[in-house]
Amino acid sequence: MLYVGNSTANGEFNRADLVGGTQEVVNKFPARVHASAPVSPVHLLVALEGGALQRYNVVTQIATPVAELGAHATSLSHDPFTNKVYASLSTLEVVIVDAFTGDIEDFQMMPGKGRVAVSPSGKLYFMPADYFAPGDILAWDLPLSL
Repeated sequence: MLYVGNSTANGEFNRADLVGGTQEVVNKFPARVHASAPVSPVHLLVALEGGALQRYNVVTQIATPVAELGAHATSLSHDPFTNKVYASLSTLEVVIVDAFTGDIEDFQMMPGKGRVAVSPSGKLYFMPADYFAPGDILAWDLPLSL
């Protein structure tokens, strides 16, 4: 199953069956979905327009408010080794979020608009929205401990 926001209407969260070619609305969030990331076998962290974060349980289909980022998220990327989520924001900040406690801490500043992704090599990569400009991909070391 694939979970995707806004494919039928803003704020609607859909479960898509890629094999069967079907989709169904499983939740209606109060705002447009900007990003999501799996954070456990049954949970997705969902970023909404305006900066609200909600944890969605795919089994119970219940969304629980987690935190407010104070700005739009442009991406969410989960680090399975620390269970932290890296959120890139419209303010160019990158913050670390705990999807279960709502704790937020500063991490880095992006040099421009873009997205972040955790890699297995222990780096957080930044890809600019204008990815055709050479040399713009950056990598930051991830924290070695919690």
